[in-house]
Amino acid sequence: MSMSVINSSEAIHDYRRKISNAIEELKNQFKKTEQAIETVSEDWQDHQFKTFQNNFGEDKDQILPLCEHLRVYADDLLYNLEIKLKGMNLCVVN
Repeated sequence: MSMSVINSSEAIHDYRRKISNAIEELKNQFKKTEQAIETVSEDWQDHQFKTFQNNFGEDKDQILPLCEHLRVYADDLLYNLEIKLKGMNLCVVN
C-alpha cells in the first residue's frame, strides 16, 4: 500500500466535511435504532430481546465516544492543518 501526503487545504476541508457527515449519519442511525428498540420493547420482552438491548447499549457506549474523538480530530487537528496549509499557499502565491 502506498502512502500519500495531503498538502491541499481544499482536500483537508473536504475530508473534514466527510468526517462530520459520517458522524452525523451514525448519530442519526443510532437515534432511529433507539426509537425502533423502544417501539419493539413494548411487545417483545423475552430474554433474547434483553440480550440484544444490552448489546446495543454496549455498542453505543463505545461508538458515541468514538464520534466525539473524530469530531475533535476534524474540528481541532485537521482544522488547524487546513489553516496552516492555506497560509502556506498564500505565501507561495505572493
